[in-house]
Parts: sequence; C-alpha cells; structure tokens
Amino acid sequence: MKAQFHLPLVTYPDASSFSLLQNAVAVSLHQKADLTASIPLVRIEPVQPRLPSFLDVEKMRADAEHVSRDNGAVLGQTLRDYAKQAEIEVEIQPFDARQPFVAQALAEMSRAYDLSILEASEIMMPLIESVLFESGRPLLLFPTDNFSGRIDAVAVAWDGGATVARALTGARFLLEQASRVVLISVTDDKQIDERRRDHLAAALRKAGLAVDVTAVQANGEPSAGVIQAAALERKADLLVAGAFGHSRLREFVLGGVTRSLLTRLEMPALVCH
Repeated sequence: MKAQFHLPLVTYPDASSFSLLQNAVAVSLHQKADLTASIPLVRIEPVQPRLPSFLDVEKMRADAEHVSRDNGAVLGQTLRDYAKQAEIEVEIQPFDARQPFVAQALAEMSRAYDLSILEASEIMMPLIESVLFESGRPLLLFPTDNFSGRIDAVAVAWDGGATVARALTGARFLLEQASRVVLISVTDDKQIDERRRDHLAAALRKAGLAVDVTAVQANGEPSAGVIQAAALERKADLLVAGAFGHSRLREFVLGGVTRSLLTRLEMPALVCH
C-alpha cells in the first residue's frame, strides 16, 4: 500500500515557509509516498464597529483575504515547481475557511492521511497542537531548515510508555525504509524497565532492523535536548517520540519534554498523541 502524506499549509497572517515545502517533497520522494497539500483561503467575517472609528474595517478585512489568496497562490506554485524538479506527483487542494477555524479544518483533513508534515516554530504552534490532538494521526515535524529527505537511521525516545508505542506504530511507513534503529532512554528522568526495552529491541531485530540501545542522563538539562543530542551523535535521521504523556495542562505548566521538543527542534521528529 502506498503511503499518503498530508501537507497542511497556512496563508494568513504568516505563510508557511518554502523550506517546509522542500522538506515535504524530499521526504515524499524518498518514502515513495503521495503528497497532498491543503491550502486555506481565509475568509474573515465582516465586523461592524460599535463606536465610530477612523479605521476602514471593511478594507482591512478585504486586504487580509487578499494576502491569504496571494500567499496561497505562491505556495501552490512553488510546491508544484519543487515537485516537478523531484519528479513526483503532488495534489494541491485550496479550500475556503473562516479565520478562527483554519487550524481545526486542517486537523480534520489530516485524518484522511497516514501522517501530516509541519514545521516546528512558535508561529505554527497553534496548528501543530490542533493537528496533534485532533487528527488522530502521526505528525512529522521538521526544524526550520532544509533536510535531505532520506531516513535510514531512526532514533526512538523510549520510556516504556504507551505514547511512544503509538508513535512507533505511526512511524511504520518510515521504518520500512530504514535499516537501523537506536533506542534512547533518559535514565535519571524516570525509571526504565530494561526488560521491556530489550523486548522491543528483539522485536525490531526480528523485523530486520539493526538495533542499538543507549542510556543517557539529563543531569538537570532539558530531556528533549539530551535526547536529540544523543540521536544526532549516533547519526540518526529521524527521532520518534510520544507526545504529551501527562495531562495537557501539566505539560503546559511544567514545560515537559514534548513542548521543549516542539519549540527547540534540532532534527526531524515524528510525534503522536
């Protein structure tokens, strides 16, 4: 079965980056996946000011919609150009969406695909959280720079929890193209059941993957940074991690590995709620 990748794009007030488009094309090429991009054409409801104002509210509304349309046209054409250079097929789906509901609409569209592709940045955080929580699908995140697209070595941030198990299932299409996996555990963050970790390693080896097991210590540093550093040191192309293992509120208040990962991403990562 051919993998189906989804690229949710934003057009207002800021537009998705060309780097994200390049990364989506590159990973789709190397994974032999179909790529569909959803481009929202933002509609802003007319507003009648309660008090007299010197602001031309109607013009501001029309200008905002014009910006969205222009950004959508540029993103669509640029994506077509990148796809043509890579010799892959891409489907581009513009759609009308009211401004407050763009992220929700993109999350709902993401449910039809094997995974969605986004870029980790503070600007994109509302869309990232919406897709992560509401799509029911894995989310492949890229840092804000270019990536080769080839995924041969996969690092797994393993803590024995159910969220990382779900993330591994979501990464199945990517693991099928890989040859090597490294299981990384932070041993001073929570207690690690080595027998369960070894059980997973044995199952992955049985599936045909070379597997290494690595234990690291955070020593007070953010676990997300320690895990990424260990993954990069071992030449991993992708990090697989569970998302929001605690309650959403607790992750927000305490920071949490997930939020740290989303805001300070140093390598491609697949996360799944």
